[in-house]
Amino acid sequence: MIVNKIIKNWNTNSTNIRMAQIKIKLICFIDSCNLFIRVIRVHVFALIFFLLILSPQVTPLNSATPAGEVEIGKEADKDIIRAYGYFTDKALQEYVNEIGQKLIKSIKDPVFEYHFKVVDSPEVNAFALPGGYIYITRGMLAYVNSEAELAVILGHEIGHVTSHHAVSQMNKSIASALLTIAGLIASQEIRKEAGAWVTITTQLSQHILSGYGREAEMQSDELGIIYSHSSGYDPRVMKDFFKKLKARERFAGAGYHGFLATHPDTIERIISSEDKANIIAARGGNLERLEDKFKAKIEGLPYGGDSNNRLAKPDKYIHIYTVKNGDTFRSISKDIARDERVAFEVALINGKNVDDKLTEGEKIKVIMKKP
Repeated sequence: MIVNKIIKNWNTNSTNIRMAQIKIKLICFIDSCNLFIRVIRVHVFALIFFLLILSPQVTPLNSATPAGEVEIGKEADKDIIRAYGYFTDKALQEYVNEIGQKLIKSIKDPVFEYHFKVVDSPEVNAFALPGGYIYITRGMLAYVNSEAELAVILGHEIGHVTSHHAVSQMNKSIASALLTIAGLIASQEIRKEAGAWVTITTQLSQHILSGYGREAEMQSDELGIIYSHSSGYDPRVMKDFFKKLKARERFAGAGYHGFLATHPDTIERIISSEDKANIIAARGGNLERLEDKFKAKIEGLPYGGDSNNRLAKPDKYIHIYTVKNGDTFRSISKDIARDERVAFEVALINGKNVDDKLTEGEKIKVIMKKP
């Protein structure tokens, strides 16, 4: 199989690790092509024809079938779990899967059987593989504030699957690589071009990890809004979630991939999602956000850790605190979290500014240090 893992990834902090997991089955051509060149040089276009026709694993039509997508996702799922680790909180796994399956019921005649999994990574990240495999990190869950937000995130990822964005991206990557490979093989200096083969696989990986582009992301935003609304959730939370992640981007000084990909621009997506969500929400219905329900589910959620070392256990966790009269983010961080320095981060994960006024009885997430 050409690709053992095709990730639509929302964060580039661990790109090198993920690149190593995307196995482009092109290296197998090196030895055979070296031997072939000793006999005769092949015209570039003839070689491309040879690769496309005689290697069914490279043929885009092969990977575009539902069965082909399921096979890709099934194989890649093993690598995902090995790379990230399966989050061991059974109750939280069941909860996320329950919300995901609820969204699937709103889709008429879904092509795939869907699998929703929480992976044990501190990255604020979620992604989808072909064939119905969808993942969200515990780091992302720490930034979610309601069941409705979780629904639009999962709905966005479902949109990538139903629209076959990953397979389209893979086919574009392969087509581009074939031209480069053909040029290398046709070259008399192929033995001096060993580094180029590594470059090809790296470029293919980067292309797969670079997001799906403006049109695909906007399409998945819209589908996430539609799926969540059809399932009874208020889709207007998508705008709030975008704003929260944009604030995180400024706070952390790091770019955010996926929902906040460089194309389209974040501001454009915030405006677009707000407009679309308002239109959909205007259709009426008992639209829920279920903030308290969601927060109860993530009580005790591990927070932080080393994204480059899965064995580095997080030393913090999320605690759900009920606001008292006169509480502020600074006072809560000082008195409850025992560290006033986390006030800005506590406000951030709650989608607020550190000086925002809190309402008595409101439930907020607090970052606690493990004893």
